[in-house]
Amino acid sequence: MGLGELCLIPTNVASGAAAFAPDGGAMMGVLSAMNKSMGTEAMAKMGRSADALISSAKSGGFRVTKEAADPIIEVLNNYIDEISIMRTELQAFDKMPPLGNHDYGRRVAQHMHAAANDDQSVRASLDALEIVLQQSREALQRASDQYEEQEESSVDAFRNLGG
Repeated sequence: MGLGELCLIPTNVASGAAAFAPDGGAMMGVLSAMNKSMGTEAMAKMGRSADALISSAKSGGFRVTKEAADPIIEVLNNYIDEISIMRTELQAFDKMPPLGNHDYGRRVAQHMHAAANDDQSVRASLDALEIVLQQSREALQRASDQYEEQEESSVDAFRNLGG
């Protein structure tokens, strides 16, 4: 199960949860792969998929048991936490690197700073990924809550039939 399938959670809910367990360096590997293979359009597509997942959950388009959703929600939370940690590491890119007080050094420093902070940077990809993870978590929570509500409603209706 790849990162792109993360926004399609309902198809492989239970079997894929363990595959996403963070192991410290896994997130950096994901970001490296994203930086090489996912441009602005791919990240936007992933975001649209997460939006559709939320819309589907809101409209009752899918429901999932709490037992199936909780492990995936936990993994999503772990990744969101990893992003917070990475964000502190990326603070090094808030300032231009000191490459000398000559024209060439200043120009290279400006270029490096711009590249580290533009819409195709790792930082931008990280921000987009965090949004997708949060939206996926929200969709699973909604779908799980709806499943629980439907189950309680069915139990109540069954009890009312019995007297």
